[in-house]
Amino acid sequence: MLMACGVCGGLGFERFFQSREWSRSGCYLTDQAAWSAHAAVALRLDHCRDCGLIRQAPGSEVQLNYGEIARDTARQLPDYTDHIIASLAEYGVAPDDLVIEVGANDGTFLRALLAAGHRRLVGIEPSEHLAARAATAGLAIDNDFFGQACADRLLGRHGAAKAVICRHTLEHVPDIRDLMHGLAAVLAPGGLCFVEVPDSDWIVSELFAHEIWDEHVSYFRAGALTRLVRGAGLTPVRLHRTRFRDTCNLLCWAVRGPCPSGMVEDLAEDLTSPADLVDFQSRWDVFSARLRDAVAAAPGPVVAIGASHIQLNFLNFTGLDRSVDLLIDDDPVKAGHYAPLAKPVPIRTTSDVLASQRTGTLLRTAFPYPAWEDRICAALAPYGIASITPYDLR
Repeated sequence: MLMACGVCGGLGFERFFQSREWSRSGCYLTDQAAWSAHAAVALRLDHCRDCGLIRQAPGSEVQLNYGEIARDTARQLPDYTDHIIASLAEYGVAPDDLVIEVGANDGTFLRALLAAGHRRLVGIEPSEHLAARAATAGLAIDNDFFGQACADRLLGRHGAAKAVICRHTLEHVPDIRDLMHGLAAVLAPGGLCFVEVPDSDWIVSELFAHEIWDEHVSYFRAGALTRLVRGAGLTPVRLHRTRFRDTCNLLCWAVRGPCPSGMVEDLAEDLTSPADLVDFQSRWDVFSARLRDAVAAAPGPVVAIGASHIQLNFLNFTGLDRSVDLLIDDDPVKAGHYAPLAKPVPIRTTSDVLASQRTGTLLRTAFPYPAWEDRICAALAPYGIASITPYDLR
C-alpha cells in the first residue's frame, strides 16, 4: 500500500523496524487463563528516504480510539514546564490573551498555565473521561478530535488564539498534516505555536527501541518536524532538543508570519544520517542476540524491573518475552495482574519481591528510574542475586 509521507509528500520509504508479534500496550490480565484469548499484533515502521520521517507502515497501524482512553499524563509533566510557560511572554503572549492547548489530557498543563497567571485558556481533548475530569476542575474543555475542522469550530466560538500548544499529541495522530494545518489556522497573525514531540534521533543514536510504541504513529527527527511546521505556513524560530529522564524531546516554537524582529532562527538539526536509519534493525538484532545469550547464561528466575509499555516493548522486541519469569511494578493497575508476553508473567510489588525473592537474576529495565533499580538491586545483592544492565551490552 502506497501512502504519501505526511511531511514531504514523498513515496520512497524503506523498512526501519519490524517486531515480532507482541502485546498491545496497556493490557494486563487478571488471571493466567485470559492469556490465550489475548490478541497480539506485529509492529512495522518505515522511514521516508526524502525527509527522514519514521512512521508505522501503512496497513499495519495499530487502531486506537482516543475518545475511549482514560490514561492521564500528570506524572509526565517535565521539569522544564516553567521554561515553556515563560517562553510565551518572550513571544508577546499576555495573561489575557487566548491560549489553546491541543491534547489537554486531564488539564495538568492548563492548570500550570493558570497558576502562572494566564486567564483565557481553552483545552481540546478527545477522551470523554479526561475531558470530564478537566472540566470538573473548572477548566474550559472542548471534547473533540483536533484538526482543520475543529480549528474552524474553535475560531467561530472563541476567535483566533495568540498561542496554541500541542505537547506529545502530534506523534499519536494518523493525519499529521491536518493537525499541523489546524494549529496554524487557529492562530492570529503573529501568534505563537508550540509543539513538543519525542526526539526520534535519540531512539536511533542510542538504539533505544523500547521507546517505539504502538500508540505512536509518527516519529520525528528535527529536520522532519521543521519541514512539517513550515509546510503548514508557520515560521519555526526555535527548535531545541531537551533531555527528560532517559529520553530526549524536541521543543519547537513557531510563529504565524515572519520571524519576529530582532530574533534569529535557532533550529536544531538531525543528529543521525539516512544510513543510521537503514542500519537500525541490524544493530538491534545484534544487540538482542547478545542480550539473550547473557540472560540464558544467568541463574533463574529472571526478574525484570517495571511493567509499563516501555518494559513490555523491550522484552518483546529483544525476544526476552520467553525468558522473563516475574515483573516488578507498584502501580495498582498492574501489580497482582499478569503481563501478556509469550506467556502470562506475574507482576508483583517491590515490597513483595524484596521480602520473598532469594534467587535469580534482575534485569534493570526500569530505564527512566535508575534510583528505583539501585534500591532493588542493593536490597537483593546480599542473597547473591546479580543484575544485568541491558544496554551495557550494545
